[in-house]
Amino acid sequence: GRVPRLPESLQATTHVPMGDTAPLVKAVCAMLQEPEDTDLSKLHESEEAAKIIRSGTMVQVGPRENPWNARFLTAVMRDDGAHGRFFHLYHDFIRTVILPDLGTDLVAFQARPTFRCHLPGTAAIGRPHRDEDYGHPWCEVNYWVPLTPVFGSNSLQCESVRGAGDFAAFEADKGVAIRFYGNQVWHYNVANDTNVTRISFDLRVIRQEEFCADAFMLFKLGAYYSVCTTEGVLERSSDRMRDLQERY
Repeated sequence: GRVPRLPESLQATTHVPMGDTAPLVKAVCAMLQEPEDTDLSKLHESEEAAKIIRSGTMVQVGPRENPWNARFLTAVMRDDGAHGRFFHLYHDFIRTVILPDLGTDLVAFQARPTFRCHLPGTAAIGRPHRDEDYGHPWCEVNYWVPLTPVFGSNSLQCESVRGAGDFAAFEADKGVAIRFYGNQVWHYNVANDTNVTRISFDLRVIRQEEFCADAFMLFKLGAYYSVCTTEGVLERSSDRMRDLQERY
């Protein structure tokens, strides 16, 4: 049937406490092949970043075109345990933070979160958009998780409600996730003219209360979306996952 909209009570942009993120930061450092005690906000001071600066291509390098994005994406192919450690913590975040925040005991969530590394002096990426522009269902909600301080131009710019045009940067430090209705509000990045590298990841979530066949028409359960319950993430081959796939 018709995809329901997210309940109005969950549409407002909200800061969601997530507790100690030190283990998550260490896991991300391992994924990026950096020492565990690396200050990720100063990643632009590394020799890798210096090479980019010297090459004269820094302005063209957006949040996807840098070495750390490639390392994050290819970590699954390296047998160093980093990938498994990160995803264990990611799944724990879904279960212990997102489920209670959304007042539910089962969600479909983006199986592989989108990783961002936005270095100072580098360009924005993409364009102002709402996620519905790319076929995402109305009932989806976004979580944006900074692992470094975010403010001003190193952050995501977002309007408060659809059509308001009152764009402002999300401001937060480690230990806070930001929930926002990215499906229906304009959001975008700008060139980072701060002196702080932004490391973040983001994901899309659907509560079971809004599940319907049309919600998963383009982005499928067991593929784009995994499923998490209060007991943990369902195995893709489990009977319960197969039942959900057949229903939706």
